[in-house]
Amino acid sequence: MDVVINLLIWAHIMALVAGGSNSVVGPVIAARLPTATPDARAGYYSVMNRLAQVGKAAMVVLLVSGPLILWLKYGGVGQANAWFWVKMVLVAVMLAAIIYGGINFKKAQGGDAEAGKRAGVAHKVTGLAFAGVLLSAVFAFN
Repeated sequence: MDVVINLLIWAHIMALVAGGSNSVVGPVIAARLPTATPDARAGYYSVMNRLAQVGKAAMVVLLVSGPLILWLKYGGVGQANAWFWVKMVLVAVMLAAIIYGGINFKKAQGGDAEAGKRAGVAHKVTGLAFAGVLLSAVFAFN
């Protein structure tokens, strides 16, 4: 069973890295979009769309592996401390910001400049929530 749990933790960490990279790269690319040439903008959108696909896959892995680890390693949420619940709230904030940002990013690709600004704010919220998730996880799981 330890091997299964360790593989789940490995998958969880890999997904954190893959998904978390979007929190860093997304705002950097988004900041360049308003002044980019049409060709460069198309390239940026292509990269952002690929990152979004990776991010969605990473989120699925996180949402599956997290509860499995919690159940198999810790026996459920019975022993969860306050930091764990802070982490869960921040995961929910992150997920909402990702969805909101994704919707607005698609609108921005269609030419809606205001949606692009909203997507940029959502990227920043996602990044801050991601940092909070990592910090609270450190305290939740020692």
